[in-house]
Amino acid sequence: MEFEEFVKAAFVKMIYEVIEADGKIHPAELETLNKLKSVIGFDDAFLERANLLDYDNAIVTLYNLPHDQKKALADILEEVAIADGAIHKKEMDLIIDTFINIGLGEETE
Repeated sequence: MEFEEFVKAAFVKMIYEVIEADGKIHPAELETLNKLKSVIGFDDAFLERANLLDYDNAIVTLYNLPHDQKKALADILEEVAIADGAIHKKEMDLIIDTFINIGLGEETE
């Protein structure tokens, strides 16, 4: 799936939020992030810029996406969260809050 640059930035911001949610950056999470670079289409410089994106701005961008892109984000965040073998409560809370804030589940497919 192709994403516009501002959508990629919001995706990458949320991925990094999940990685940092439990206060520990696990090597398996970084490995998953590196794999996602080619899937989503970004590099280290883009990652650094996206990480500077304001959380609320990322949420607004994600809220306005079509359902299939929100679903793609959901799958990616889940993959990142389970990368280290367990989903930490803080990761799960962040993911659930994200889904609620972007309206995932409210729309009809």
